[in-house]
Amino acid sequence: MIGHPWQPRRGEVVLVSFPFVDASGTAQAKPRPAVIISSLLVHETTADVLIAAISSRPASQPLPTDYQIVAESREALLAGVKTTCWVKTSNLAAVPKAAVARRLGSLSPEGLRQVEQRLRMALDLH
Repeated sequence: MIGHPWQPRRGEVVLVSFPFVDASGTAQAKPRPAVIISSLLVHETTADVLIAAISSRPASQPLPTDYQIVAESREALLAGVKTTCWVKTSNLAAVPKAAVARRLGSLSPEGLRQVEQRLRMALDLH
């Protein structure tokens, strides 16, 4: 786990125990990369961090709310991901900071802007 002095930052890509419900309806969690989307205000006032899942499995038809990171691109190198993957802004979770295992990298300013644009679309914020 990341030590105590770590302060989450919006746009960081982290390895985190991400919650999900399996086919039988049982709640579970598995390690997966995610992008931190919560603000400094949240990080300073709660023990949680809001994240968007990153998946290397493309949907049969990617959603307009998915942000693609292409393998070996500048964005992938900055983010610390090795394969083509998608930031799934429709798959959000609030997890304890302690669920973050380690930092992988960070989105570029343009990558973060793209994720924010898709978040607004996913949440119908104008």
